[in-house]
Amino acid sequence: MLPVHLALACLVLAAVPVRAQESVPAGLGGTWLAEDIAGKGVIDDLQTTLEIKPDGSYGGNGGCNTYRGKLKVQNGNIAFAPAAATRKMCAPAVMDQEQKFFDALGTVTSWKLENGILHLTGKDGAPALRLAEMKTGTDIVIRLPGPQQDVARETAIYLCDGDRRIGVEYINAGATALAVLSVGEETVVAVNVLSASGARYTGGRYEWWTKGDEATLRDLTEGDEASGLACRKTG
Repeated sequence: MLPVHLALACLVLAAVPVRAQESVPAGLGGTWLAEDIAGKGVIDDLQTTLEIKPDGSYGGNGGCNTYRGKLKVQNGNIAFAPAAATRKMCAPAVMDQEQKFFDALGTVTSWKLENGILHLTGKDGAPALRLAEMKTGTDIVIRLPGPQQDVARETAIYLCDGDRRIGVEYINAGATALAVLSVGEETVVAVNVLSASGARYTGGRYEWWTKGDEATLRDLTEGDEASGLACRKTG
């Protein structure tokens, strides 16, 4: 059993080298509950969670401490960059599982989704983590009149002024187009509106205007003279 002092303020997770950051793949995002760690199971009634957001950040609860970090995606491979965690101390068995979870997370290079189960594996294909999808938040169902239409979804990450990152999920069904923006801790659902060029979305106090790989996020409460935040798609 590992000593409890291994719960550190900064947990360094090993990461494979990556070059260009890509969008979080569809299906990988969401909140997941660990069902197995390195093929050795988990403690019953102890929830170890992993949340992957559209903007490429990840976090959750290791069982005792909360943590957060950045996910790197390149050529279909994934790596969990170094994470930071709180310093709370718990029972030895809880701390042991938490440390094993962080160790396993640091070995991950690939992923596979099967029937709502997320399989994370290491370089040699050995199982690192098996996680089940957790249904969190609020589901909004919109039923459009007329014949059934295909719904297209696309996720993207934008790097903006000041190294700010914004995750976006575009949802298109016929003439209906939405952009779900992750702006810091805020989630904004914006609808496509008339635009002379590019695609313009508005939701809440924000306006999101895209032209090719470039975009501008404008806070409408700052007035018409505000230039907004310049962003560029990274993957």
